[in-house]
Amino acid sequence: MNSHQTADAVVIGAGAVGCAAALLLARRGLKPLVIERDGIAFNASAYAWGGLSAHFGSGVPGPMTDHYREAISRHIDLYEELKPQGDHDWQLQRVTSLSLADNEKSANRLAADVDWMRSEGFEAEMIGSDELYGLEPAIRGGFLAASIVNAGWELDSLTFTVSLANEAERQGVHFLVGQVAEVDIVGGAINSVVLKGGDRVDTPVAVAATGPWVSNIRGIPRLPIKPIKGEILRLEHVGDDLRNRVGFNGFNVGRKPDCTVWAGTYEWDRGFDRNVTEEGRQHIWNGVTDYLPTLSHARMVKTTACLRPVARDGIPIVGGSSAIDGLYYANGAGKKGILLAPLMAEWLSSNIVDGDDIPPIFSPDRFEAV
Repeated sequence: MNSHQTADAVVIGAGAVGCAAALLLARRGLKPLVIERDGIAFNASAYAWGGLSAHFGSGVPGPMTDHYREAISRHIDLYEELKPQGDHDWQLQRVTSLSLADNEKSANRLAADVDWMRSEGFEAEMIGSDELYGLEPAIRGGFLAASIVNAGWELDSLTFTVSLANEAERQGVHFLVGQVAEVDIVGGAINSVVLKGGDRVDTPVAVAATGPWVSNIRGIPRLPIKPIKGEILRLEHVGDDLRNRVGFNGFNVGRKPDCTVWAGTYEWDRGFDRNVTEEGRQHIWNGVTDYLPTLSHARMVKTTACLRPVARDGIPIVGGSSAIDGLYYANGAGKKGILLAPLMAEWLSSNIVDGDDIPPIFSPDRFEAV
């Protein structure tokens, strides 16, 4: 016999965005239910690099720069508020990034990047080869210069997401394992959420925080969001180097707080295939050992793959549907999902409860299918 229950709101998806949305809705007095098919942080939120940056990414330089900065501030506030300890500490930390140039053309391009970053108040400068090799002597010879940017942060994305879920539960949020098959619409509004197998949850509010699987749910208008696979290597490399993030030719390397060295990332469009590939592993390995040859002696501990939900224009989709009352989106953030999770949740909860506006750049209305 199928179950039938009610909730003030149903959040579909228990990644970082979904858990943050449920937490902030609960803090505003609602009693949300989170429905997750695979498990908390099972997909992209578990395997993300965990970078929080405002100086690069989709919409930068441009309209997203200030939103990314605001999102970093929300992360700092949340970390100071919850003061996570021990195994619950998601280790929010400041990181410095080096981008390498091995010819004059690439050095000039980095210098132009530094100019606009400095004009926006970021701490950035160009350094010569002597200073570069003083900072990271493991880098191979032949680099002329580098940009150094001290504007980013990082965290452990899995621990962060699980901690959000734990805090949400303390605030009265319930989690249910199941696969949402359909949203039931009556009179142009959300009436209930139906799970595969027939269980039903009556609710006036459904938040689609499902990542790229959003359009697999019947009743939700099709969104131009596709999965982009990202693969990362985790390496055991003895030493205390690579405390900076070192990037070259689209690759990035850095030592994490547990002393493993992460190397990535390989991105490609392969639909919903979440499997780690030998092609991706070899591509990253060849790329990073080219400029950090000492890594050729590292032991590969783990390779991870995840599917990042990327909207057609590269900008997240956040807010209410103009086609269906009570349907809300928190999706399409791509590489910036961890960064934007608390801010997207804040906007969404304020919009649902108080009717506050969400910045129009994120509106679902920009896509005709919604």
